[in-house]
Amino acid sequence: MTVRSRKRLTGLAAAASGALLLGVLPTPAWNASAAPRPATGSAARPPAGHAGPWDDAGYQPRPGRWQPYVLAPTGHDVDPVSVLSTDPRGGEIKGDAKAVLGRTGHPVRLVSDGDRTKSPLITLDFGKNVGGKIRVHVAGASATPPELHVCFSESRRYAAVQPQDNDGEAAHAPGCDTANIWNGYPGTAYTYDSDSHTLELDPAKLPATLTDPQLRGGFRYATLFLDGPGWVDIGAVSLDFDAVPKQADPAAYKGWFLSSDNELNKIWYAGAYTVQLNTWMSDTAKSWPYEPGEADHADDQVPHADPGEEVIFDGGKRDRIVWQGDLAVQAPVTYLSTNDVPAVDNSLSSLAAQQLDDGYVPAASLVGPHNQDELRTYGEYVTWFVHNHYTHWLYTGDRAYLDKWWPQLTRATAWLEQVRGADPKGLIAFQDSGSCGHYGYSDCGHETYVNALYTRNLGEMAELAGARGAAADAAGYTARGAQVKKAVNDQLWDEKAGAYRLSREIADAYPQDANATAVLAGIADGDRAGRAMDYLRHNSWGPYGAMTVSPGTPNASIKPSYEPLPSGFEADARLTAAGPSGGEQQSALELMRTFWGYQLAQDPGGTFWEKADPEGQPGIKQFTSLAHGWASGPTVTLTNQVLGVRPTGPGFSAYSVVPHPGGLSWAQGSVPTPHGDIAVSWRARAGGFVLDATAPKGTSGRLAVPTGGKKVRVELDGKTVWDGSRAVGGAKATTDGGQVYVDGVASGHHVLRAHTR
Repeated sequence: MTVRSRKRLTGLAAAASGALLLGVLPTPAWNASAAPRPATGSAARPPAGHAGPWDDAGYQPRPGRWQPYVLAPTGHDVDPVSVLSTDPRGGEIKGDAKAVLGRTGHPVRLVSDGDRTKSPLITLDFGKNVGGKIRVHVAGASATPPELHVCFSESRRYAAVQPQDNDGEAAHAPGCDTANIWNGYPGTAYTYDSDSHTLELDPAKLPATLTDPQLRGGFRYATLFLDGPGWVDIGAVSLDFDAVPKQADPAAYKGWFLSSDNELNKIWYAGAYTVQLNTWMSDTAKSWPYEPGEADHADDQVPHADPGEEVIFDGGKRDRIVWQGDLAVQAPVTYLSTNDVPAVDNSLSSLAAQQLDDGYVPAASLVGPHNQDELRTYGEYVTWFVHNHYTHWLYTGDRAYLDKWWPQLTRATAWLEQVRGADPKGLIAFQDSGSCGHYGYSDCGHETYVNALYTRNLGEMAELAGARGAAADAAGYTARGAQVKKAVNDQLWDEKAGAYRLSREIADAYPQDANATAVLAGIADGDRAGRAMDYLRHNSWGPYGAMTVSPGTPNASIKPSYEPLPSGFEADARLTAAGPSGGEQQSALELMRTFWGYQLAQDPGGTFWEKADPEGQPGIKQFTSLAHGWASGPTVTLTNQVLGVRPTGPGFSAYSVVPHPGGLSWAQGSVPTPHGDIAVSWRARAGGFVLDATAPKGTSGRLAVPTGGKKVRVELDGKTVWDGSRAVGGAKATTDGGQVYVDGVASGHHVLRAHTR
């Protein structure tokens, strides 16, 4: 099963997955005559309802003008931007439907002569993906009124209208997509209305503004319909935007990014907004699985989370629980954009507090009842638990938080080592640990991917142990990391293919995640990193981006699809592996424009998808989350790698600015840190490269300028520190051929300039 099989929490999922149908889907209504294609640059269709760069494909970015890219609202009251459609069906719509926008002095009347299959429909467009509680002003109703319902959908494609839509959902919940497991899962009949929300109205208490008692996270379109005979007079509709509830002004970002490339700018802000749409109070989770007949609701408490603080769910629509792997992307996106550290703290703490006695950490927040088998699924996610806490320490420098959860980190690492110890050849495999499972496939062999993640964990634990003064423990973690690295290279590198194998058991598959994480974990030494990236580029790239595995791979363990999590790894790895020529830098930006730019050109626009199938459509149809935080990796990569700012010491006490231009002419941005903001801008010119950086007190940095493979002279604040061959004037300057680095740069404002002639 190539859908997000890690979310199979019950035996019901197995039956549902067996009925999964993947195929060529109809193109969106707004472009019914054209087949989907990759969208890059001016070819991308911007989503409706947005201002500035989102509406003008020819928009030229200007330095300092980052605010027009922000998708988040400036407050928590949000209005729809248009009436998308009206359809009287078997009833009537009397009056101007624009009344629902508050643009007329009179309400619009919906009249129904029967059940919901004949009800008139009014569909509103909020212009972008949103979430919260709908408010509807009802001016009046018949003495015995029909029920007033609202349905939600993230895209027009899956807003069920025709009888056959969404496996029969239109007969029960017209205008809805599917957020409920497993009623209406693709290939499974939709047998009852589990997705529309009912607004209770009392004719004796009208006129009144009715507020939906249940929130809905993740929708762009809202459809009003009636159930039963009678009429209802409807006025203005609005939304209580309940995402990021602790942010009074969700658009007031603490960090930002801007470059000469309009498409990349849109991608950065869409990633930030996607994570915002997944940030909610911790008592708005979903408890899976639903019982048959149970209606959609999001009102459960995340166990061990502070009920007065936010958490970051994987998706606004579903699953609405906290997942270890999703946080690996969402947490750094949060640090770099809104800097909503309490939401990250609360999410990580809730996961750490549910650790089992032997050190295993469940993959997700355990909302609702769970049996022991479900607790031990997805051993991969234990590696993300360790990584997430390391990343938190690196970005925040919160020593108290690290000390609080250090016992959990050591036990989790010990559990992983115990699993590895069962293999005489020294590699992890989860088949005998009762924790087999991944983000997208269920092979349980001795894999490159899992062992690369563990290798990175060991380096992270060594650094954390060293920071806590445990030198012997740090040395032990370092030694084990070297052992696993050697085992991966000895057993899983295929010299002939020039790529890392999926596993010892499946030696003829070379997945995207294996090769990207081998680079990111520092396993791919020598020329292996470049060769691995070349393999993926020539074998696994498709029309919409990079696929999980080459389409020609004769292996069913992982099928070809577009998974945003490993695609984010690959974009990052390409910049990590970049040489002096800049070719890998350009391929990384090409991947971002192709895959993530394509998503922005589709409905709903402005948020990123959980997955896509080989035809470029949502991989699990109406069930797919189209605002899924783990797809926001480019937001981190564009700041960390393209702009070049990343922490190298706890809380940015040490930092680096190492730009990877990838053909861009300029970039700038600001990164929030516990010490204050780090502001960076750079410009590539015919005669060289200029980097401008300002860092707060309490920090020291490494600054770098790319050489483009040329011999350059480098000045720091007007003084030569590199003469083209060596450091001068006592400067701590070095080169690797691709960059000239200057270390030990004090806080304050500095200009590093490279001259190519």
